[in-house]
Amino acid sequence: MRLYLLILTGILSFASPSQAESFRVAAAADLQQAMPHLVAAFQQVYPQYEPQVTLGSSGVFSSQLRQGAPFQLFMSASSVYVEPLVAAGLTQDEGHIYAYGTLALVSRSPLHAESAQAALAAWQAKTSRPRLALANPRHAPYGQAAQDWLLTQPKGQVLLNSAVLGENAAQAVQFVFSGALEMGVLAWPLVQQRFPEASVWRIPPESHRLLDQRMVLMHSAGDAARAFYHFLQSKEARAIFQAQGFDWVP
Repeated sequence: MRLYLLILTGILSFASPSQAESFRVAAAADLQQAMPHLVAAFQQVYPQYEPQVTLGSSGVFSSQLRQGAPFQLFMSASSVYVEPLVAAGLTQDEGHIYAYGTLALVSRSPLHAESAQAALAAWQAKTSRPRLALANPRHAPYGQAAQDWLLTQPKGQVLLNSAVLGENAAQAVQFVFSGALEMGVLAWPLVQQRFPEASVWRIPPESHRLLDQRMVLMHSAGDAARAFYHFLQSKEARAIFQAQGFDWVP
């Protein structure tokens, strides 16, 4: 089946040439690369359903959903932003962890180092005004995890004070690979295998808060959203998540 992909201001629309029942999904920005693969596999099984996916910050989505935003499924980058929705009685259940995320330190230019810690120190030593890209810790789980890790590093607070903050994980990646910044603490699923010219170091997950990526059905969810929710728990979906840089266990 031929699929059409529209990307416009963070919205991904996946549709078949025939009419399909649509439903709205609010998805963490770190799913930008994985989502087309997930939706294509889903529509092979359920061609009658059309996911309309909006990518963005989990914290912003959580706030919007508390105010009545019309999404049927929320795929957060952290359980932290699902829990208030469950507590408020806005969801059908407590949701399900669909993957675990990890961080990477990324240098746009080649840099030789054995670890993220060594790379960060080497970069600081040769840079007069080091400025890092990361997602905004106020509402982006990957930004919160990046902050955790940086605070364990020498001069980490100085780097945080001068950091350039992306609205979400995807925008932080764009800051580096557009050439605006040289280095960032970024979402591994958004950088693995995408930028062969860059130097990339995975950051040990034990050095920052857990990125337990939880999804949950809102009360408005119907059969189409429920079908996608259950598909995302399948072995086929798990294989896609893993291929796109997500972990299945913490």
